[in-house]
Amino acid sequence: MSPSLPAAQPASPSTDRVAQADTLLCADRQFGDSPAIGERNLARFRLGLTMLARHDGGAADVLRETAAASDERLRPLLYDPVLRNCFEVDLALLDSGRFERSSFATYVRGHLTTGPAADAPVTDEAPSPGPSAALMSPSEALMRPHRPAWPGLGDAWPGLGDAWPGLGDAWVLAEPAPQEDAQKLLAERLMELYRDALGDGRTTGPVDPTDATLVGLRDGAELLATLLPAAGAGVLGHVSVVGFTSRESEEGPLQSMSGGDPLPSTVLLAPERCTSPWLAAESLLHEGAHLKLFDALRTGSLVRNATEQVPIPWRIRPWTVIRVFVALHFYVHLLVFRAAADTADEAVRERFGPPPPAEDLDEPSPGTPAALNGEYRTSAARARHLAECVLSLPDEALTEHGHRFARWLLTALRLVDGSAPRPRERDEATTRPTGPGSSQQGGSTGGALQRVTPVDACALPALGQLVVSPARSARMHWLNARSWTVYSLCDGRDPASLHTAYARAAGLTAGSEEVGRQVGESLRLLVASGLVTQDG
Repeated sequence: MSPSLPAAQPASPSTDRVAQADTLLCADRQFGDSPAIGERNLARFRLGLTMLARHDGGAADVLRETAAASDERLRPLLYDPVLRNCFEVDLALLDSGRFERSSFATYVRGHLTTGPAADAPVTDEAPSPGPSAALMSPSEALMRPHRPAWPGLGDAWPGLGDAWPGLGDAWVLAEPAPQEDAQKLLAERLMELYRDALGDGRTTGPVDPTDATLVGLRDGAELLATLLPAAGAGVLGHVSVVGFTSRESEEGPLQSMSGGDPLPSTVLLAPERCTSPWLAAESLLHEGAHLKLFDALRTGSLVRNATEQVPIPWRIRPWTVIRVFVALHFYVHLLVFRAAADTADEAVRERFGPPPPAEDLDEPSPGTPAALNGEYRTSAARARHLAECVLSLPDEALTEHGHRFARWLLTALRLVDGSAPRPRERDEATTRPTGPGSSQQGGSTGGALQRVTPVDACALPALGQLVVSPARSARMHWLNARSWTVYSLCDGRDPASLHTAYARAAGLTAGSEEVGRQVGESLRLLVASGLVTQDG
């Protein structure tokens, strides 16, 4: 068999199309808009702490006090790697029925009462741009000396910095220097998470970066935000911690990784990745995009079957559908970045040097079809294949968020690669639910509709969303504006009255098919989630 020809590279897109792609990657309110993603995660954080307080009487006071804190005080706690890990573990245990007491409360206790100024880092260096002591997380306060990851960068993009306060606040991980018992406990947990994330309990602490490495990191962040002022700067806002490490494994030396659940909000880099602004920028984009998607998926699932798998021609083992989405998400960001590099003006090249030629990816796994046929060695080829995988999935495999996510990503991909597959337009008439409650007629009979009580809820009026959890449940339910309106009207009235009231609230014609559809679909969701009951 003769080897196949190398996959064609996308023609260089125009500067306008690159700018369109950059803007689009931050336009979607669910997956691209970092301020909106951050607002939803803060709401989830508040509600989750309130849920935990219901089940841990000994820690209820500190959990409720934390939940009631201002956004400015709460955000550093949410994006602290230790506290975020403990919070997610607590919620998972609560959902599985194995929750006993909150580990989050163990580590946060005293932080709000003593005030963050007491945790201010000690440094002999002159103050550098970055967060004030009042905005530091408990883990950040352990760093001595304190070193911001990209000092002053947020000042260069004041519009985004005002809307997304995370930009510019990232700090560099070092060996902790605790000063009292509570900090010692926190420091031990931070290093335990660091070693666990690397998969080796014998791993030494983080590598202490040289001044040149820190300059390379800052230059990489600046280059990323210069080339992609929307998407590049946006992903940086999801990075709270940058650590440097050296690790060898049977797969080779570590280049970069993002923490995910084991070490949240954290990017780990080999120091060598900061020898060039272009290497540093691409690494930050890669891992920052993963962290951004991690935050986005906390408040909206993409797939209905998390275990469904898809064969990948360059890998021996198949991937889950969600992993396909995660990889496609990164490849689209990478291709937009490389297109921006190709069209960069002379000022960028003078400041950061010429962009290196795009390198081929790692070789396909030995023995795979891609290795045998010489295929799928470039980002473009892999992105196109993953896009085809997504398009081949049946409608029922994805949630509404999943379909929206696919259309959004593929539209951005087409802007920088005209050979990529087109997003599929869905026929809404064929995708609407057809079961009970999907039409006005289906929901016009029956007894009184009543919201269950008690519940905990957090409203996001600017986003048109409400997140609700019944007291007897360990689940959160996200309601859009339509479902929120229907939910508010379920106060004991009958279905006919509900339809009339909804039509009035939504400005629609009473008795219309559209009213029946919207009310029916919302009621189905509300009843299935246990938020509304119906007599009869």
